[in-house]
Amino acid sequence: MSDKLVNLRDIRFVLYEVLKVEGLLDSERYSMHSRETFDMAIDAAYKLAREVCWPAYTSMDKAGVKYDPRTRKTEVPESMHRVWAASKEGGWFGITSECEHGGQQFPGTVGRAVEFILHAANTAARMYVGGTNGAAHLIAAFGDEKMKATYVEKLTAGEWAGTMALTEPQAGSSLSDVKTTAIKAKDRDHYLITGTKSFISSGDHDLAENIVHPVLARLPDAPPGVKGISLFIVPKYRFRPDGSIGEFNDVVTGGVEHKLGLRGQATATLNFGENGDCHGWLMGEPNKGLAYMFQLMNGARIATGVQATGVASNAYQHALQYSKERLQGRAITEKDPTKPQIAIVNHPDVRRMLLTQKAYTEGMFALLAYAANLTDRIRISSSAEERERAQDLLEILTPVCKAYGSDISFQSTVLAIQVYGGYGFSEEFPLAQMLRDQKVFSIYEGTNNIQAMDLLGRKVVMKHGASFKALVGEIAKTIEEARGLAPLKEMTDKVEAALRTVIDTTQQLAKLLVEIDLYMSYASPYLQMFSQLVISWQLLWESVVAQKALDGGSSERDFYLGKLAAAQFYVNNDLAYAHTTARIIKTGDRVALDCQEAWL
Repeated sequence: MSDKLVNLRDIRFVLYEVLKVEGLLDSERYSMHSRETFDMAIDAAYKLAREVCWPAYTSMDKAGVKYDPRTRKTEVPESMHRVWAASKEGGWFGITSECEHGGQQFPGTVGRAVEFILHAANTAARMYVGGTNGAAHLIAAFGDEKMKATYVEKLTAGEWAGTMALTEPQAGSSLSDVKTTAIKAKDRDHYLITGTKSFISSGDHDLAENIVHPVLARLPDAPPGVKGISLFIVPKYRFRPDGSIGEFNDVVTGGVEHKLGLRGQATATLNFGENGDCHGWLMGEPNKGLAYMFQLMNGARIATGVQATGVASNAYQHALQYSKERLQGRAITEKDPTKPQIAIVNHPDVRRMLLTQKAYTEGMFALLAYAANLTDRIRISSSAEERERAQDLLEILTPVCKAYGSDISFQSTVLAIQVYGGYGFSEEFPLAQMLRDQKVFSIYEGTNNIQAMDLLGRKVVMKHGASFKALVGEIAKTIEEARGLAPLKEMTDKVEAALRTVIDTTQQLAKLLVEIDLYMSYASPYLQMFSQLVISWQLLWESVVAQKALDGGSSERDFYLGKLAAAQFYVNNDLAYAHTTARIIKTGDRVALDCQEAWL
């Protein structure tokens, strides 16, 4: 078992040396903090992760969630109750929430690091807390004053829990087909909600006295499609004027899913208004619910990348430690069988697998932290132009965070199991559970195929390519800085060549917009190529910082040389595939489109 969950030195490298997060302290919003409070949050999160969350990881998986169909009540594993209590006590529900709502108002960049640590330790457990935090942020952003006063502080304190109720059995990711209805109660301020929502994370449990569900539903006169969706707040229990818990609100649990992984997470089917008495309160304006919910959805997509990368980072730490302890075989040049065996970390292919994991997890964490830093810039910048540019960058990077992050994190965990060999396939070690937990990240919050379609079909072309141009500009800045450092020349040339390839391929694809089916058929390979460029950019950026530290005589030579090695390895290996993908896209192959159903 690994002694480490994540590399705290790498987290601080990204925050302080790459992103220079201390610069946020100059803003009024974050002026009450300091590097000392940032470090305290990171260290305290790791303590919670190591001492409370990680010990519950396998026990939650083995115990699972219990649902009684007679009483329709749901119970989570006992160890999850300890995680919830510790999260409440430490204020981990509202680390980035406003002080006025009971939060600690840390920058999103620091909050992302904290989330990364806690997901690495026990992602199923952190989902209960993260879902509550997401609901609180949604209400704080779009609820009226009464709604904020009723819900936000209780959610931020962990007294109540929260979810996100979008998906329906017949609709899946096609939200235009949502059928849940909301009818205004006569002479009352609430609506009667009727419908079924499925695959609702943390949908029902016994951790808190109330669960608050943001629910998408249609009003009777709503236009068809996504333009006719409204957002309602539906608590599991109604409450009395004094704020105490009142009667059951007819939110009935139809069952919990029996899943491949995340077995300690209560993924539920919820029946709203089964008895015709489910009260919901409209948030914001009618028929604008999807626009409001997208704030939560986009945050959830990036959070999925954080989940995936956190689990992969833990798996990498396990594989790394195991490789140093496991003795097997001898050097390939050693022919004497009587010589002592060597640790498998010394075998070239094991070293290659470890370096792949290091590049994937460190490159993705850098991107996720950068995305969080963009949200901070949007919050605090006094320049409308800077806020817009940061928003454009965040828009185009969100599909990469979610889709590529979950894909390569799964691949990274596969490699961690491979390092363990047969032991990795055994449930006695946590790697098998990590792999099971990982698989859903490419599926929920919009499948990775949908993320690819979002990237190519919306983000690349939106605002006449403003997001794409903004990203190209940022990558070009890093290339220009790296060009001034001689040891980085070869890597810089390769990233610049990939940038030209992506620009050229994007321009070539634009000519296919007249044949939209063909254009969109290239969405998944395009996302792969695009993401490889983005991660290479992040790793090149880190290399600039690392090389300057080495040139300055840093005593941490091994750390910085490791950063350079991971970047060089990724650019020399993974980025090379971007050019191949571009050539495939440019062939205009349409076999998948022309293939008939009967041929399959």
